[in-house]
Amino acid sequence: MRTPPRSGPGIALAALCACASGPRPFPPPVPEVLAHNQTAGDPHAGRFTYDEAVAGLPEGTRLLAILATDAGEIRCTLEPGEAPIAVANFVGLARGLRPFQDAPDGPWHTAPYYDGTLVHRVQDGEFIQAGRRGSGPGFVLQDEMSAGHVFDRPGLLALANSGRPHTSAAEFFISIVPLTQLKGKHTIIGACDSEDVVRELARRALADATNPPKIETVTIRRDP
Repeated sequence: MRTPPRSGPGIALAALCACASGPRPFPPPVPEVLAHNQTAGDPHAGRFTYDEAVAGLPEGTRLLAILATDAGEIRCTLEPGEAPIAVANFVGLARGLRPFQDAPDGPWHTAPYYDGTLVHRVQDGEFIQAGRRGSGPGFVLQDEMSAGHVFDRPGLLALANSGRPHTSAAEFFISIVPLTQLKGKHTIIGACDSEDVVRELARRALADATNPPKIETVTIRRDP
């Protein structure tokens, strides 16, 4: 997998906050992705809805994900106006609403997916990656990329994949620097501040691979 740029704390967050918006309609399904998820038994066929993901949240104009880690807190502004399927999926998993599997033949169940997961991969000076649980969530998502989807600054929150189209699901990464080589290869779902925390997580993961840092909780909320 690959990664994005650096300028200063909060710049990426401010850039997305300026254009934060509500969800746009889901794009038409990709037939092979739909078929794969139906065969896997995903009750939502890879299209968990945005309304289900945010059910019960107070109204607000900005959708935030607060990542509490053992190195500090990371605040991310999510962009359902750019990637509605991916954002709905991320939010639903974080809130324990979107069903998933821990193993390919296991039951579909719900729980706060990201709580207790590790920062399991770091590309030194480029990105941190987290969100792995078991053998994967049991589904895949179709890619959501546009001309504006460029890794031109640090702090971008995007979905990891296997290097092939339409293979993202739950794992995510946060860029430390601009990663222009990733343009058109990963769905970007938001932008994060707390660059110092991201860099500290990277430092700890590289310093001791046997004791990687942890995502303690992911909290979703709306702000006015």
